[in-house]
Amino acid sequence: MKNEQLKQLSPILKQAISFQPMTSGFSGDRIFLVTTSSSEKLVLKLSDIQEYPRLRKKASVLRKLKERGILCSEVIEIGMSVEQSCSYRILPFIEGENARASIHLLTNKEQYEIGRRAGRELSLMHTYPAPSLEVPWDERVMAKNERYVHAYRSSGVTFNHDQFVLDFIKSHADVVKGRPNRFQHDDFHLGNIIIEGNQYAGVIDFDQFDWGDPIHDFYKLSLFSRENSIPFSVGQLDHYLSTQATNDDFWLLFSIYTAMSFFSSIVWTLTFDPAHVKDMVDRVDRMLTDHERFNQLMPTWYSNWHQS
Repeated sequence: MKNEQLKQLSPILKQAISFQPMTSGFSGDRIFLVTTSSSEKLVLKLSDIQEYPRLRKKASVLRKLKERGILCSEVIEIGMSVEQSCSYRILPFIEGENARASIHLLTNKEQYEIGRRAGRELSLMHTYPAPSLEVPWDERVMAKNERYVHAYRSSGVTFNHDQFVLDFIKSHADVVKGRPNRFQHDDFHLGNIIIEGNQYAGVIDFDQFDWGDPIHDFYKLSLFSRENSIPFSVGQLDHYLSTQATNDDFWLLFSIYTAMSFFSSIVWTLTFDPAHVKDMVDRVDRMLTDHERFNQLMPTWYSNWHQS
């Protein structure tokens, strides 16, 4: 879509002097960094026109998160264009750098403090209750896990001790029952966190948000953040654990959701990023080592940090 066509989407965009394409990940959206004549920076996201009803609901959720004081981008405008056959969203641009790419430049103490702020933000998100008609979390998460396990078994890809992991999940399925239904970012990791001036500046990419057990939001910490910054990961957990009325099942639930992610992550990678399947299998092996094949519920990188 040409710049003049983009400007026709909204009166806000008529003031644009540039549309710079941004990395869009695997969502299929086209994303642009927009600079206006007054030097204001905005983010423009283009989606399929059929996504419009779902995106309106997401915009409403983001507005409520912003009202809770969470550092995120509230949608300025959402609309659709029949002429351009797309839905669009305009959001403020959060100044700063992607934390996954730049957090290693900071001291361990700075990384840890950013992690603590991330834990605070996650705690705020988890105060948002699910709609009353939402299906109970345990039913949804166990059904989803079964689908991923079936797809994994049909894929031809395997990882070490996969049957042991399946047995671990099955043997603790009752622990998931009765867990609260609350807002989940569902993609909360350093790749979606912005830092500026050596501090936490906000979180982006709420497109995968869900409702369910808040502890489930930590599996991306095991999957991704831990390999980029252990101080950040420890800080995120430390703040969360210090402020939440968590019970003795926290680390068991943390481990169950981490174990479930083995299957979902491999299937997801096969579907959307097949060139990196081996990297994901290696990551699964690393998580197994982190938990000593789930003989230890608290990951070794966390316990070792507090023992050093």
